[in-house]
Amino acid sequence: MQDFEKTLDAFIWEDFKSLMSNPLLFNSYVDYFLILVDWIKKNKAGLEYSVYWNRLSPILDVDIYDYISKEPEILLDLESKRMFNLKPDTVDSFVMRLGDTLWDLVKLRSGKDCPRCKDDELNYVVAEVLKTAEKKLILECDTCGRTLNSDGTEWSDGVAIIHPANESIVNKYLGVN
Repeated sequence: MQDFEKTLDAFIWEDFKSLMSNPLLFNSYVDYFLILVDWIKKNKAGLEYSVYWNRLSPILDVDIYDYISKEPEILLDLESKRMFNLKPDTVDSFVMRLGDTLWDLVKLRSGKDCPRCKDDELNYVVAEVLKTAEKKLILECDTCGRTLNSDGTEWSDGVAIIHPANESIVNKYLGVN
């Protein structure tokens, strides 16, 4: 652990683990998403200074019914072990875990392989360019983080806030009715 990384507060971890007592937690992907988001919002003050907060925060206000992935890469029957058994050392690693989980529930696969990784499919996301506030549909790789414009060219528009994309957003950007 680096000197600048903050240790995860034991209270926050214990409170998070108390979610396990909610009988709806692993009932469905939608319930899992809603319960996690509600908990994150209630504990924002202890999480938002993480370097990964900007990746997590855009997901917190999506309407899950419009964004739920058709094939999440999460197995609900294994989530209790993956999410709740091992306490992360730092707030950053915890926020990254939470963000990765929520993104797995809302990601929209493009059907295109990452040109760098070859073994991971690119996801559609919307990039809100900080310099201009312009929003663009781009492709992003989970594995290596490579970003491409929707036409397959390299993304070079600078720093952006990344938002999930759903089918209607993708169709709008691609001109499909």
